Formats: sequence, structure tokens, C-alpha cells
Amino acid sequence: MTRTVWYESGEDYAPSAKVRKTVFVEEQGYTLQEEFDDYDKTCPHLVLFDGETPVATGRLVLLENGTAKLGRIAVLKTYRGQHLGAKIVSALLEKAKAEGAVRAYVSAQSYAVPFYNKFGFQEYGAEYLDGRIPHRDMEMPL
Repeated sequence: MTRTVWYESGEDYAPSAKVRKTVFVEEQGYTLQEEFDDYDKTCPHLVLFDGETPVATGRLVLLENGTAKLGRIAVLKTYRGQHLGAKIVSALLEKAKAEGAVRAYVSAQSYAVPFYNKFGFQEYGAEYLDGRIPHRDMEMPL
């Protein structure tokens, strides 16, 4: 069973960074500069732990226009298929609503579009490359 920990704005989000580095940098080939940005210092990060091991993560960026941007959602390879990604997305959406967001947005890797559709996200615009990986923008009202 996993436990959930929120790292709020300004807190050390090292467990989240560890999962993201494994998934996005080592597995998918993003550079450290592409993966980590200024939002990391100012937004909450959610981490799921198996014991003391961080195994899944996501972050929530609250934009000025009432939009919550879900991102950096990652699950370690050995933990995939256990619905941890869904647990992350559900918690991010819940926090977004609690913070007063009226719209949720995600830049989804194209293969994950059906996953986000299950939550009510709808894709819009054309597919594009983000670091050599095809993505689609998706949104939903909250």
C-alpha cells in the first residue's frame, strides 16, 4: 500500500525529483534542463511512497486565469499497472478544485490521451513534439 505526501511550495521536493529523473530523464531521454524548471520551486508536488521509496509523482501549477496545470506525472516502471497514475491525477484535480481552479489542463504524451479521457479531459489542437515525444494538449472544466 502506498502513502501520499504533499510537498508544498518552497519545500524540498527531492522525492518527486528522484521519480521524475528516473522516468523522464533516464527512460525517456529528456535533459535535466528540459525536465526541471522554475515552477518546481513554487508549486505543490504530490508523491506516492511504497515504504520509504518514492514511486509516483505529479505537480500542480495554478495559473492566474483559474487554470490548474497538471504535470510531471510519472510512475516508476516496476509500479505501473497499479493505478498509481490515476491516484495522482485524482488527487491533483481535487487539490485544483480546492484551490479555486475552474479549468484543468495537461500536456499529455499522445499515447496517454485515452488515460486522461477517462477523467473528462478532451484534446484540442494539433499533436506536437516535446523533447522528441508526441504530445497533445487536453483540458476539462472543474
